[in-house]
Amino acid sequence: MEIKTETSYLKNTKCADVYTESQADYSLPDYLGDVRKILFTEASLRPSGRFAGGDEVEFSGVVVYNVVYLDSESNLSSVEFTSDYDYSVKCSGENYRDSISDTRVSGYSVRLVGPRKISAKSSLVGSVKLSESCSVSVSGSAFEGDNTPEVNAKSVEVRSSRLSSVAEREYAEQLARLDGAIADEVRVIYSDAETTVDSVEAEGDCVCVKGKLRMMAVVANGDAPAYSVEKVVGFEENIEFDGVRADMSLTPELSVTSLKSDVNADENGCEVVVSGIVEFCIIGESNEPVELLLDCYLKNRPTENTYEDFSYLKLVSSASVKGSHNAELDRSEIDSEGLHEVVFLTATPKIDRVERDGGRVNIVGEVRYSGIASEMVDENISYVSLKFASPFATSVNIDCQNDENLQVDAKIFASGASASLDANKLYATCTLESQVTVCEEGRERILSSSKADGESYESVGARITVYYPTPSDTLFSVAKRFHTSSLKVARDNDISESVFAADNPEGKLTGIKKLLIY
Repeated sequence: MEIKTETSYLKNTKCADVYTESQADYSLPDYLGDVRKILFTEASLRPSGRFAGGDEVEFSGVVVYNVVYLDSESNLSSVEFTSDYDYSVKCSGENYRDSISDTRVSGYSVRLVGPRKISAKSSLVGSVKLSESCSVSVSGSAFEGDNTPEVNAKSVEVRSSRLSSVAEREYAEQLARLDGAIADEVRVIYSDAETTVDSVEAEGDCVCVKGKLRMMAVVANGDAPAYSVEKVVGFEENIEFDGVRADMSLTPELSVTSLKSDVNADENGCEVVVSGIVEFCIIGESNEPVELLLDCYLKNRPTENTYEDFSYLKLVSSASVKGSHNAELDRSEIDSEGLHEVVFLTATPKIDRVERDGGRVNIVGEVRYSGIASEMVDENISYVSLKFASPFATSVNIDCQNDENLQVDAKIFASGASASLDANKLYATCTLESQVTVCEEGRERILSSSKADGESYESVGARITVYYPTPSDTLFSVAKRFHTSSLKVARDNDISESVFAADNPEGKLTGIKKLLIY
């Protein structure tokens, strides 16, 4: 009969990035005028599904394209359309427990293929981390019967990630009140919503997330110039999280879906209302102890062992920092002589390099600003696109001393972009939040199987062997060689108990020149 011993743990595996594309062709509805010039484009993601079946996990969703343009009558107008995407990664089938996906648009293009037809194409990158139930096991006849093996074990800390339940909260806010306006003449040209998190804390079986939701809309009333309105509301939500612990590093993942805008009429005018659903999910990360069996043997007969490599990551530190980013642009660098005011602005950060300097991670890149501004043309208001980039450099302090075998992962997000003008310059600002995670790579040679064959050893009288240990020897390896126990070798040679201390689990024999084996 074969006996197996197992140590179970939750293994987190980062899959190789998956690259895919999504494409859409869109024809304008009859009630909109022809497209004369595209001023602003945006591509964002709305994940919609995750399905695990067989040995694959499939992720799907839609790419949302926003296009703001000048129509044939030089009016500012916009359309929104979508295209589907999906991709899959391999998993371990019945051992699959959960997955964390980060899908992003790495690049996109929107082009006009006719006065009433727009073609869009985006390139997507999917980064997936799988949580799978695994075990470190040893099997073989060495564990049969009454033979108790001498074992060399070691406990290591392995990074583990868990997901909370996903909670949805609906928000609807009045962004503007237009007294006396006719609802049919009021148009919402562009709308957006973004979340920022102020704090995240474990409370019992929940995680309390506090932050702000910023909703924005660009409104045009008849022939009057378009302008932007916004509203910021606070939120405090408790998200159920089974197994959350105080020592976990908690990262909130928030996304706004089903965003829409409405112009509601009443007897005094109309109001502009923007609504959307915020999805809340929390990623909890910590280190879990995993007991590894490095080696074993029987004292009364030889064992035949085989070994394998066990690699893992240990979470060392995680931190985040927020700061403002400011940019200046000379009016001469903008393709407009009569720039009037900035209607709206968005900011997208791009990381160029990440460098670790002791207990600090330096992130260098640029913020790409994009939006629309109004301009005066022959005493009439028209609109132009704004596109420019500004470099940034930020640092995040981390609790880390070891300089070897480290992996650094950095992400950066922008929010609250805005801009103003004076006679000479355009001033832009946004808030940047940088998130850094540092892990240490570990590798151990562990026992994969052990078999005991052959005859038992017979003791023939008393025997004393003098052994001169090599630099690589340990108490365990010497005891295994002579089929005795580590404790007996230590006691017979008056070796200090410090050899068995927690920081020396294998019993290093540093400084010991001779051993007597009885």
